[in-house]
Amino acid sequence: MPPSRPAWCWDALGRAGMHLQVTRLNKYRHVVFSGPHGSTARVVNLAPPGARDPAEHRHAQAPLSEDEEHFCRSLFACAGLDADAYRPESLRRRLRACLRALRAGSVLEARRTLAANPSLVHVAVSAMVIGVSSFFRDAQVFDQLAFDVLPAIGRSPRPPRVWSVGCSEGYEPYSVAILLAELNLLDGCYLLGTDCRGDAIRRAREGLFDAAALRHVPQPWVERYFAQQDEHSWRIVRGLRTAVQWRTADVTRMPEPGTWDLILCRNMAMYLRPEASGKLWELFERALRPGGYLVLGKAERPTSARRLSPVGPCLFRRDRG
Repeated sequence: MPPSRPAWCWDALGRAGMHLQVTRLNKYRHVVFSGPHGSTARVVNLAPPGARDPAEHRHAQAPLSEDEEHFCRSLFACAGLDADAYRPESLRRRLRACLRALRAGSVLEARRTLAANPSLVHVAVSAMVIGVSSFFRDAQVFDQLAFDVLPAIGRSPRPPRVWSVGCSEGYEPYSVAILLAELNLLDGCYLLGTDCRGDAIRRAREGLFDAAALRHVPQPWVERYFAQQDEHSWRIVRGLRTAVQWRTADVTRMPEPGTWDLILCRNMAMYLRPEASGKLWELFERALRPGGYLVLGKAERPTSARRLSPVGPCLFRRDRG
């Protein structure tokens, strides 16, 4: 069966000698395939799925105790991160997961565990800093990227520059790289993925994924951009792995230099204090080229940025001038 999302099948059809025409109607995309045997039409529903991301359902919890706050500050400092940038309620919600990861019943036990085995710091930090991601997460966002944003960027005489902030294990940068390859825009493109967790960046650089991770990747693209390693694992092909640069960095402390055509920072700012997220919006506003695009999470808005205008769900454009 062909992939259910036109953003993932249009180029494959083009290579088969067919013409693809796309029109829009509310939450539907009408796809008309025209070939030597006539035309057929198919309507694909690209509305967001009914199940919401758990990150959208947050409930306030009790404030951190003095011991818990001290533990969080110490842990983040060991990892080179600033705990003051994060909302206390976000830290409180993730603290239990952190203790479970360390097999500790209390912050006192957790401190003892880390003192005895400092190499577990990255395990504890990974539990505290949420890194949920997947290939082509949120079909509506990647539909916009495939049909609108990346083609617009590709019309520039210079190669695209794309920065994925909080890239986790690399799902998002690799997803964008696949779209760029399908649009014949990958050559010369500068793709950067950054995350504050060194272990996540290491896994992203390896580009090795299990079968469950590929469930949202259409089969033609699995065959084109992944090489099966064994019965249970696939690796991103070398051409895509070398196309993406990786860096361990905390964006709240170390902004990336240069100007960017596209910045993706989804579902990270919601965990930051308002003053920290405000600085982040100003950073992105300065870092984007005029006409460049910023992709955020569903619950995020760059409220303090004066030159970022909404142009679609989760999508903002840097005003020219």
